[in-house]
Amino acid sequence: MTLAHRSAGTPLPGVMHERIGGYALANVTFVQAFEADANKVGRDLADALRQAPTAAVHHLEVPPLGVVVQAGPALDGIAGRLAETISVHPDCADVTAEDVTAALRGSRADVLVCFLPTGATEAVRTYARACAAAGVAFVNATPELVANNPELSALFAERGVPLLGDDLRSHLGATTLHTALLELLISRGLRVKDTYQLNVGGNTDFLNLSDPARSASKQASKRRALTSAGIDASEVAAGPNGYVKHLGDRKVCFLRIEAESILDAPVAMEVRLEVEDSPNAAAVIANAVRVAKCAADQGLAGVIDPVCAFLFKSPRVGLPESEGLSAFQGFVSRAAAAAPEWHGHREARPLLASARQEVA
Repeated sequence: MTLAHRSAGTPLPGVMHERIGGYALANVTFVQAFEADANKVGRDLADALRQAPTAAVHHLEVPPLGVVVQAGPALDGIAGRLAETISVHPDCADVTAEDVTAALRGSRADVLVCFLPTGATEAVRTYARACAAAGVAFVNATPELVANNPELSALFAERGVPLLGDDLRSHLGATTLHTALLELLISRGLRVKDTYQLNVGGNTDFLNLSDPARSASKQASKRRALTSAGIDASEVAAGPNGYVKHLGDRKVCFLRIEAESILDAPVAMEVRLEVEDSPNAAAVIANAVRVAKCAADQGLAGVIDPVCAFLFKSPRVGLPESEGLSAFQGFVSRAAAAAPEWHGHREARPLLASARQEVA
């Protein structure tokens, strides 16, 4: 779709709501960015987005944003196969959580989206604590536990700051498709016997996940999502299964479900799903960032559970696909009703910071 079509009022595919709590996507402004990659630190954010080893397709030309990417705390963010590809900027060794907090306050950011690599437990939690201290809502796109961590979720509640997580779902990805199909079979009274979900891709996310030491939390997150769909997923194979460089930013999912119907009659299905990974995540972030902002405007704090079952694979309170969607839509409806009231008291100025140590 061209920008001309968009400006004429045609709905943008993949964007569920033109506005959430009064906020359109045009209201989102980037004001801060943190990185560990030496190729990106010190560059304008628009320029950094194009630097190797990103595999993301450039659908639009992004003009200079006036936001210089700052060195963030590397900690355990770059390890395994990523360390063979990415050089950590030397300044990252000296950056502390307090530095991140000060930078967020200085930029007046409202929401930080954490896209650090899977396995970066210490780094993710460092950014989370920095956000809680700065009063900045935190969207945890990684499988590392933040919303599911009692200490951190309590910290955000005490500080009066919204927290969303954990492990961002793709807008229409392997987990969403898998859980929807499971719910369909279960709703018809079928008994699910076996299932698997195998994923391959060619971006740096899959490069990182090709190291078993880095992918454990992703595998656990996928199984939690399938458990919420209504099956025993304790031994289900689900998650990243290979790095195929020539796929670039494409992700391919191979999914199989075996079930039994009346008279134990067998039912089996196999699906191959191929998506472009980064835009699939962007469609969810378009929801999550605006939800986090309007939650803060309404004085909501801690984990925003009603939206997390729809937006994340590993929410604190898991729900089947249809119930998660219903809860999310209910939150959006309530936010729309509240928007005129709180817009009169607070400036509608959604600002976005991002923390990345790889570009998927």
